Amino acid sequence: MSVGVVIPLYNHEKYIGDALGSVLAQALPADRIVIVDDGSTDRSVEMVRRFEDNRIHLITQENAGAHAALNRGIREAEECEFLAILNSDDVYHPDRLAKCVGYLREHPDCEVVVTGFRIIDAETQELPSSNAKVRRARSVWSARDAVASPAEWLGIANFAKTSSNFVVRSEYMVSHPFKDYRYTHDYFFAAVAAMHDQLAVVDDALLYYRVHGTNTIKSDSNDRVTRETVRLNLELLRKLRPSLAESPAVRANYARYLRRLAENFSDFRLEVFLAAVAGAVEEVPERVLVDLVDAMSAEAYPELAEPTGPALRELLAKRELRELESAVRASRWYSLGLALGRQPEVFRGDGPLTDSATKLAEARKALNHSKWLRLGRRLGVKPSYTSLLK
Repeated sequence: MSVGVVIPLYNHEKYIGDALGSVLAQALPADRIVIVDDGSTDRSVEMVRRFEDNRIHLITQENAGAHAALNRGIREAEECEFLAILNSDDVYHPDRLAKCVGYLREHPDCEVVVTGFRIIDAETQELPSSNAKVRRARSVWSARDAVASPAEWLGIANFAKTSSNFVVRSEYMVSHPFKDYRYTHDYFFAAVAAMHDQLAVVDDALLYYRVHGTNTIKSDSNDRVTRETVRLNLELLRKLRPSLAESPAVRANYARYLRRLAENFSDFRLEVFLAAVAGAVEEVPERVLVDLVDAMSAEAYPELAEPTGPALRELLAKRELRELESAVRASRWYSLGLALGRQPEVFRGDGPLTDSATKLAEARKALNHSKWLRLGRRLGVKPSYTSLLK
């Protein structure tokens, strides 16, 4: 087993020492540390050369962007079995490589691991829990309780946060180079892995993400980030096309992701995305579109033969649940039970992942098994809501 760390470096003379020092202090030592300086104009290169360690390999190049520096570093370290990324202003927890590589070794079907993180300032001090950025990060991570998969979670926000959060099998990383995005190359990489169920999450906070005045995403207007996110999702569709055609699991992951994304999370704007999709479809001859849909058999796409869609099922279940609750609360037998302290346990299942159909089934089950209701039946009392319990 060998582990490589790739550090893209650009004008971070103040931070590269902390970043590199955190790699050298790992409980599981890195075998190769590749630093690619992307045309820095400050003393970043000088700061790296102060470290005397034969595992460090410094490469300098003209400025070509973070994705280019990352991809070059990955190629230089591809002989390692596992690769980890660390941006030159972030810091590793001492146990990061040990825990992430350990997870990948224990889960051979997983290709990419991300972890929890903490946010630090320019002076490497952890930001307080009251800080707006910390509160937002906490909200993003709490959304995990309301989703079924990492793919759906990414539809709400890029919970991985940064390319520094990736620890990856080398073969996978080499075959999935970072795209030439300025802000979202990490998001695209995570999304592709998540759609194929190849992205895992380790809860431990094993990364320190630094916020400071020159973070890339702060340097340009917000509309450029939104525009790039729309482009990302168009290219994600193209990237996933073969898998969407072949795999119901990938289609399900993407559908969950898109439903969340459609709520305009993650700097995404559905209206702009739809306009772009319409523009692309306009260029396709109508006959091609007809043939494409006609070729989709129920055997290859079992979703075509599924009964009523989930939205309608949810709507109907919600209506039945309301009817049942109203009927129960209007029942004289229920009122008598309340007066005698015999209230049946009903209408449970209020957790974030519980849909109305599940709540309805649980309410019916609780009522059917209620000792109070069974007593009524033995006494020949038939509550008015009995017909709704089937």
